[in-house]
Amino acid sequence: MVPQPDDPHCYNEEIYDQLISLIENSQGRLAPIIVSCDDSTLRQRIIMRYESEARQVQIRPYRIVLGQEPSMRAGLEALKQQEEHLQDGGKAVFTVTGAELLLRVKLNPQDEQTELDKFFGYLQWTREGLREFRYPIVLWVTQRILREMSHRAPDFWSWRKAVLRFIDESPYAAQLLIAVNQSQSTRDNSTTEFLPPLAELKAEIAQLTARDPDTRGLATLYDQLGQVYAQRIEQGVAENLEQERGQAIIAFQQAVSQYQTQNNRSAERRSLSRLGSFFESQSLYLEAINCYQKSLQIAQEIGDRYGEILTLNGLGNAYRLLGQYQRAIDYYQQALEIEHQIGDRHGEGVILNNLGNAYHNLGQYQHAINHHQQAIEIRRNISDRNGEGGSLCNIGNTYRLLGQHLRAIELYQQALEIQREVGNRNFEANSLIGLGNAYHSLGQYQRAIDCHQEALKIKRQIGDRQGEATTLFNIAMVLDKIGERHEACQHYHQAKQIYQLLGLKYWMQRCDTAIYRLNQIITVQLPTRTSRIDDDLWCE
Repeated sequence: MVPQPDDPHCYNEEIYDQLISLIENSQGRLAPIIVSCDDSTLRQRIIMRYESEARQVQIRPYRIVLGQEPSMRAGLEALKQQEEHLQDGGKAVFTVTGAELLLRVKLNPQDEQTELDKFFGYLQWTREGLREFRYPIVLWVTQRILREMSHRAPDFWSWRKAVLRFIDESPYAAQLLIAVNQSQSTRDNSTTEFLPPLAELKAEIAQLTARDPDTRGLATLYDQLGQVYAQRIEQGVAENLEQERGQAIIAFQQAVSQYQTQNNRSAERRSLSRLGSFFESQSLYLEAINCYQKSLQIAQEIGDRYGEILTLNGLGNAYRLLGQYQRAIDYYQQALEIEHQIGDRHGEGVILNNLGNAYHNLGQYQHAINHHQQAIEIRRNISDRNGEGGSLCNIGNTYRLLGQHLRAIELYQQALEIQREVGNRNFEANSLIGLGNAYHSLGQYQRAIDCHQEALKIKRQIGDRQGEATTLFNIAMVLDKIGERHEACQHYHQAKQIYQLLGLKYWMQRCDTAIYRLNQIITVQLPTRTSRIDDDLWCE
């Protein structure tokens, strides 16, 4: 029987593959691996399992249990002094437990710190002393301790090799798995917060390929590599955009291929969905649809309801961006029906927001406003700041087309503040585009150009080609309005070239129409014809 993704066992198996791969490939260097697990029985079972597998490849396991003086470094030093194997540089893995038993209260009134305070203090201030322990160190903590670690021991946190989470495998764990999937699927900076650095990932893949190209852990590393490249592009920090775009695609495809070989259908579906999302972010919509369709088929075959929602939403996004709005609405409605069945408020907010965008595209503005208002209410209730900023931007687009420009500007500014706070560069650019269009409508042309230029810079940094073309088109309209018609023509031509590369014929025709009209004006000085400004971009 194929394990069901709704069963947390399937999720934990993928996390275990990552853990054993890290243990095998981190020999000879300090590699703190922070593992969160609140189920003591599950924790013990996993430890025994990876210790057994480590012995099979001549990696000797050691254990350290934190006590009243919870210094991890002291425990490591004591073991090194006792063990010749460690003194001779032998392969090893250290398992550190006991953090979950540390008290949050003072044992004696005269104590200055609780046991947990001491633990975080040791982590923070003895980081440099760990340099000599060039081994994987698996530190087991609870989810509550994990949440505190980044701000109570920031120096140690910055050295983490990876952060992994195992979840309760009881019958009541399905909702927790949904929450984990939600945190992994949102498109903000937390998405890849726990991924290893790019250079380390590439080195591990090279080492593992040379040693054992058929190992299960290699698929996970390729999937992580694709996510890292995608994050670099999305955040605008890629050193060579075209090269890293290609490397992201290759990495995801390698992961999909290896998961297929392993018959790991759940992991295959996730990698396909990530690849589809990346294609979508790069305006490669037909490629995205192909990945989403394959992901949807797998999700339906193995009963992965949450995966079904993600891929239906992805298909809706891709078809909406291709201008097939009713088809997009059909996919969104299917996703929304499942969201209602499983009671997923976060996902419901996402789908309502996207339905609002599609109804806006169809010119059904009141329907659009109603859906966006429902999305904003949900997102505020669940403290989804990134989603709230996106919905504020989207409802601003609708109010602007209804002629309520000052109201739209107010909404765009609220959205922009949130998007800069959470670091969502794509949404930030979309709000700037909305502001530029609103200022254009109000006749504040220099402000409009400034907003569009700032958005254009971001769109180019993150590789959003359609967003880049739309912004160039918007700038051209403002330049046309102020009489800079030769420069406007140049911007229309640049936009058309991108639309042509993307195969977006409708937008190519709009550019051709605008260029023809401008050439006529330049030649015979015909009067300028005003057209409606409706070139907004959307936040999901």
